[in-house]
Amino acid sequence: MTASLSSVALEAIPDDELNHYTGQAFITVDASSYSDATLGNYEFTRVNLGLDIETLSNADELRIGEFDRSYGADGTAPIVDDNRNIVFNADGSVAVHDADIIIQNFALGRVDNYNDPENAEIVPFKIKDPYIELAYKTDPANSSIRRIAGVRIGFGQAQGDLSGDLISLTGNLEGEIRGPGSIAYDAACGDGGTATWLQCIELSLAANTEIYAEVKLLDGATGEDTLNGAPYLKRASWIGVPTGTNFESDDSGLIASLIPTLTTSEDCAVIGVTACFRTTNYQSVYVGDPTKDFENGSASGAFISLQLESVPWEDLSGIAGASRVYTEKGAFLNIAKYADSNGQQRYPLYLDLYNALTGEPRVATCIGRTKGC
Repeated sequence: MTASLSSVALEAIPDDELNHYTGQAFITVDASSYSDATLGNYEFTRVNLGLDIETLSNADELRIGEFDRSYGADGTAPIVDDNRNIVFNADGSVAVHDADIIIQNFALGRVDNYNDPENAEIVPFKIKDPYIELAYKTDPANSSIRRIAGVRIGFGQAQGDLSGDLISLTGNLEGEIRGPGSIAYDAACGDGGTATWLQCIELSLAANTEIYAEVKLLDGATGEDTLNGAPYLKRASWIGVPTGTNFESDDSGLIASLIPTLTTSEDCAVIGVTACFRTTNYQSVYVGDPTKDFENGSASGAFISLQLESVPWEDLSGIAGASRVYTEKGAFLNIAKYADSNGQQRYPLYLDLYNALTGEPRVATCIGRTKGC
């Protein structure tokens, strides 16, 4: 019997042969730094996962940032009843939610024909290029000394249905409300409407004019989108047209030009029409543009984060001139404006005037039932 020995060695591949191969890294790591005159110096490490994900997922509850907050401190919103009256605890203090983010019956994706198991169709929530990022605060006197300031999980692109009972939200949830002026006329000038006769005449003339406004998380007691000078609300449970803002119109002409002066929001009302709504009214929101495919209709810049202190995260929305998303201690949900594939500014949440008043029902997220799989 004879034995043959062979040796194996690594050898460089010639350039002409290398031209026959293509590939992409599954994981990449980016490092960056940022200095803020007020907050200090930061270093960031982002782990990019080269993944395309399609998921249908359900959870009984998503709860992040559970620690003590008091009303008004750092912009913490109060709990209010359906009549927008502040709710008080037994000890007389103003009641607030016990976590920064509370979403019950949380789900991503949906099920069409959910009551017909044989023909039920899963429509997944799609994610491209997710990432995990760590933020470090560096010592101004010694850059080699640093501490972890926060962590975030984000999506390069995302599209699909996000469902849940939105009990408490902290951060940015931005959208646009849009529809014909006739709906505003019906609500303001119909039974129970409080508009003046002159306003009703002007609104009737603008019945066929499309109007729109930006909606944000609000303090349900005041209709304001900030509290005590904080950069954003904590533990909000209302959304709508902020006090002092108004509807706009892209139409031309005298009637369209009157829309902004006619429709300024004040104390959660626009010419007598309710402009503030409980976040729980909207059981499902569609992230991205449902009329387009993923490449052209997905939203960018969405993330969820947890901070031990203030962190200026890089803004990845793609909007020209966007720089940083400033967050503070606690949890933060960022579902905000972004730029689409054509560079146009888009909102992740769109409501028509009718649905804003009546709410958005939940899409089914299970086979055989709408929720609670």
